[in-house]
Amino acid sequence: MWRRKLLGWAIALALIGCFSATSIAAEFSADLLLKQAGETITGKVYVKGEKTRQEYIQQGTKQAMIFRFDKKMFWLLMPAEKVYMDIPSNEGATASDPTLDQKIKDMAVQKYLGKETVNGYTCDKYQYIYHDTSMGTATQWYSQKLNYPIKSEYKSPSSYMLTEYKNIKEGGVSDSLFDVPGDYMKMSLPGMR
Repeated sequence: MWRRKLLGWAIALALIGCFSATSIAAEFSADLLLKQAGETITGKVYVKGEKTRQEYIQQGTKQAMIFRFDKKMFWLLMPAEKVYMDIPSNEGATASDPTLDQKIKDMAVQKYLGKETVNGYTCDKYQYIYHDTSMGTATQWYSQKLNYPIKSEYKSPSSYMLTEYKNIKEGGVSDSLFDVPGDYMKMSLPGMR
């Protein structure tokens, strides 16, 4: 049950992440706030270039997700069990992808909604209205200084998710955070590729 819930979080984050790698991000860490279906989870986030790591505790279990936009992959890690699952992300785009603008247009209509300050950072606010109406909309507050969205909101007819980064500290992020530890075993869920 918890693995399916974790996978649900990962899929929702991946949908928002499609639009997150539009440029090479600055290096920073922050406190992470996730809200979905009446549940609030806190944790940490680490960002460096085209790599993002999110760590949090859900139902007493520490979990982590590593997004590697440079490899079009993300990994779900369960540190207590020393296992991970890798999920290819064909939807994501890297900052160096020359077809990025077209990929966004193929998926959604982008609207610029102006500037807002979020947690001390001036942000450009964008809304993405998916062509597939069952996928709803995503809104991002994109910090020009960090080259990264520091707040994202996803709404669809069947789900809601808010991700926000607070207490942002620039610099000091280790490269080792963005790789699966060598002593972790790969796992898969039944029915998943």
